[in-house]
Amino acid sequence: MAAQAGRSQLLAGVNYPSDLAPGLELGEKVAALTIERAKGDGSDAKWDGKMPAGPGYWNGTNPIEPLLGTWKPWALKSGDQFRPSQPPAFDSEQKKADLAELKSFQRTPKTNDIAYFWQFAVAGTRAHQFWNMQVGRQVSQHHWDDNPPKAARAYALQSITFYDSMVACWDAKYAYWAIRPFQLDAEVKPLFATPNHPSYPAAHGCLSGANAANLGYLFPSEAKTYTAMAEQAAESRVWAGIHYRSDLAPGLELGRKVAGAVIEWGKTDGSN
Repeated sequence: MAAQAGRSQLLAGVNYPSDLAPGLELGEKVAALTIERAKGDGSDAKWDGKMPAGPGYWNGTNPIEPLLGTWKPWALKSGDQFRPSQPPAFDSEQKKADLAELKSFQRTPKTNDIAYFWQFAVAGTRAHQFWNMQVGRQVSQHHWDDNPPKAARAYALQSITFYDSMVACWDAKYAYWAIRPFQLDAEVKPLFATPNHPSYPAAHGCLSGANAANLGYLFPSEAKTYTAMAEQAAESRVWAGIHYRSDLAPGLELGRKVAGAVIEWGKTDGSN
């Protein structure tokens, strides 16, 4: 595909034949550096299977990527740089209030629709695709499609924001191993299966908060729209019954702190 892309420029008459091989060679060298860095990011580490036990701890099996919080980030110093404080204790008044809200929440077709959207269109492996699509939309609407370096920077910062916010969120999740609502109280009936990792902080808070903040930096005129999307994404997890309310704000705050670090890091790249 890369060779075909190069030939297309030749056939279009916008490059000389002598441009193609050096371009491919340069791209492959950049990719080699990226791959070499990835080999040392810690993502191949093996989990020892140890989990804390006792009241208030997540008690499922095969948790999703328990070592992700130890992987090497790009803009952060480490995954625990912005680690939030401990969640409310499982038997605290706050947690009791959180559970009462989940059990009394009156779902509607609208809240279900929104919760399903953020779960089945944007959660898991689809989250990165969704937020990158937002970059693509804005690149087109702001006419950056004729400025490849500027567009590439936007995609790069978005991808780094997503990745670093994942690392930071998973660091916190597996630092505390907080129990999920349905595990703590059998009367909580989630709208759909609860994701297989600890509750605190809410990943949709971390990831959506981070991506929305970065998009607001890249495209200031759209900041309010993306902030509202992030807050809805977080809120939808309570509507679905898979998170306590006390999971949401720390997740959003963590994501925004990560985005702030990425933005400050990005400002040193010489593009301004």
